[in-house]
Amino acid sequence: MALVPVSSQALSWAITESGIPKADLDHRLEVPEGTVDRWIDGESQPNQTQFKQLKLLLKRPASLFFTETPPPTAESDVAMRFSLGAESGSRSPRERIALRDAFRVGNFVGDLQDDLSLGRRDYPTASTNEDPEIVALKVREEYFGVSLEQQMSWPSTASAFRKWRALVERLNILVFLYSLGEESARGFSFATQTPPVIGVSTTWDSSVRVYTLFHELGHVLTRTNSSCREDKVTKPTTDPVERWCEGFAASFLMPRSDVEELTSSRSSSDPTAIAAWLGNRLKVSRKSALLRLVEIGRAQWSDFHRLQSHFEKNRRGGRTTPDQIRTRDIVRRDKYGGCLSTVQNAYRAGLVSEADIRTYLRLFPEELK
Repeated sequence: MALVPVSSQALSWAITESGIPKADLDHRLEVPEGTVDRWIDGESQPNQTQFKQLKLLLKRPASLFFTETPPPTAESDVAMRFSLGAESGSRSPRERIALRDAFRVGNFVGDLQDDLSLGRRDYPTASTNEDPEIVALKVREEYFGVSLEQQMSWPSTASAFRKWRALVERLNILVFLYSLGEESARGFSFATQTPPVIGVSTTWDSSVRVYTLFHELGHVLTRTNSSCREDKVTKPTTDPVERWCEGFAASFLMPRSDVEELTSSRSSSDPTAIAAWLGNRLKVSRKSALLRLVEIGRAQWSDFHRLQSHFEKNRRGGRTTPDQIRTRDIVRRDKYGGCLSTVQNAYRAGLVSEADIRTYLRLFPEELK
């Protein structure tokens, strides 16, 4: 079988960017140990079948493997940040793929918005030198207009996430959903891209997604591209940007005066019980509610040790209700959200082809509705 003369530099780059260990690639390609190393060193080359499998595993176009100068990466523009006890880590292959997809689709939608002459929605900017509490209250009042009574009236955390997501998207901030896994970031943001893109992990319960959404909105407001990872909670974060975004999200979703009023009549002396009650009322995770209680002096950091994040994992399959049937097109529409209306309008105007829609979104035009 004919061999494929791949570029050693391009192959090495694509493997590094994928996050997949070379030994794992050997196993998944079903080749002898050390084969991928020999391809990188130029001592041998993959055959056509192996090259096809390699493209699929690394999720890269064929043309990339023949260039001597690898392209710039979306991942390099996104700083890894560690929140609430996490101190180190690396991006998983699934997270790297999601970052590339969000960057690529975000640029695609941005180009279509320009072609359609759509005006850019204005949203505020903020500095991490500002008080996140003040910024959050201003943004909530001036750009969202949601009262606490409305927030508490939503029937579930899944409903709350859908409502908040739609309101964020009205600001021309794209919100994409990805199944990133437990070892990946809970969210990420391309804050300096036009339009900005927020990615939210569906691995976790919808109550966690709500907090992640507004944490990443904090990054958008401060123009800080980030992927945010959280491990077992042991202490407050030392990253000043992460601390600001945590404060912003908590203040936005749980305004201090309202939280103080709501909890003033609670007789329980257990902060975790109060946090569970508060999270249920405000449609947020109990961990974020407990963080808020710490900030206003109703709980201690030691109380976090009694929380276990595995209770916040999402139901298997990503369903918001047990009887929901999630077909391929529903999953895709849920993944890319409100920006699909822009793609549909561009298709109707003849500005984008069916092939482009299938390439970027893996949808047919009739599935955009």
